[in-house]
Amino acid sequence: MKITSVDVIALKATESAAMRPVLCRVNTDEDIYGYGEAGVAIVTGALAAYEMIKDFAKLVLGMDPLQHEVIWEKLFKMGFWTQGNGAVEMAALSAIDTALWDIRG
Repeated sequence: MKITSVDVIALKATESAAMRPVLCRVNTDEDIYGYGEAGVAIVTGALAAYEMIKDFAKLVLGMDPLQHEVIWEKLFKMGFWTQGNGAVEMAALSAIDTALWDIRG
């Protein structure tokens, strides 16, 4: 099984225009997919998480989604701010990781 694409979805806010839930869907060549959410605690970070997931998505294409620990390590080590536990980067990494666990389940 291989990752073929990652869709990034910014939902419309219901209460505050600044708070937009950001989701990702990791798709595979076997038509199995998983969802994850980039939970950013800061109001203005949602669009940054959206873009970060798009950047991370390029790095996981073609990888085996069941090797989630390998993917997590790769994404974690790719960025300076990820290793420093930057909120936006870790939220994007978490969204992809959750989607990979969803595929595994």
